[in-house]
Amino acid sequence: MRKLILVLLLIPTACKKEELLAPPPTAAPREAQVAQQVSLPIPPSHDEQSSSAVAVQSPPADRMIIRTATISLIVRDTSKSIDAITAAVERGGGYVSASNVWREGDVLHAKLTMRVPNVRLGASLAAIRAAGVRVQSEQVASEEVTQEYVDLASQVRNGEATEEELRQLLATVRERAKKAADILEVHQQLVQIRGQIEQAKGRMRYFEQMTAFATINVELTPDAVATPAIEPGWQALAVVKDATRSLTNAGKSLATAAIWFVVYVVPILIFMALAIFITWKLLVALSKSSRRRLQS
Repeated sequence: MRKLILVLLLIPTACKKEELLAPPPTAAPREAQVAQQVSLPIPPSHDEQSSSAVAVQSPPADRMIIRTATISLIVRDTSKSIDAITAAVERGGGYVSASNVWREGDVLHAKLTMRVPNVRLGASLAAIRAAGVRVQSEQVASEEVTQEYVDLASQVRNGEATEEELRQLLATVRERAKKAADILEVHQQLVQIRGQIEQAKGRMRYFEQMTAFATINVELTPDAVATPAIEPGWQALAVVKDATRSLTNAGKSLATAAIWFVVYVVPILIFMALAIFITWKLLVALSKSSRRRLQS
């Protein structure tokens, strides 16, 4: 049965050899006849493959570049800067993909990760700079993936051609072979090729998404000079009330501890003292009794 499978796999190769040896005017009819006899699709020529690759699997732009920008910004008001940057990015067709806001003491810090259209990267960076007092640092990194995308497209085309041949072979094996093992072997190869095609297509979709939108990482640090010495809204009366409340709570805690000591701890101490006293008296009595016996 393995010999039969090998013969069926070698038939397209023989067809290609006949195509090369035949004269140009009669090459296409001869190939069509052979393809009809073995029920396999006619493989396209090199020029047709190139044109179909450009029409179907061509990348969305001449060059596919993944851009990532990192900017550290000094701001006067972190909260207002976050709102301004978010609004500017959304107006340009972008969005905030991650946000982290925290306080260090009374100072508010933030880190934002945004996705903006690749063509709007420069305008988005300008809007972000305008939301701060000054730029502490700025970096823009680019990675071109055009060649890898084209290689993946070639893998998909070759994989789909191989998949079609395996489907034809599987149909032929089902007609001529009676063993389930032979059918299962061809089916496993078909499943493996299908998995490779889906993996390559998934990688291509990832490149398309990453090159369509650029990533901007923004770190916002409040300006120490702009931070007021006294936080707005501070009230001395509120502080007095908080101190009084804390003192009252402390007095309650002390009173609670005293009650527990008198009600719970003191009885236990008295009981332990009585037990120790009784034990001591018994030991003294036993000691005197022993001495009397020894003297007598």
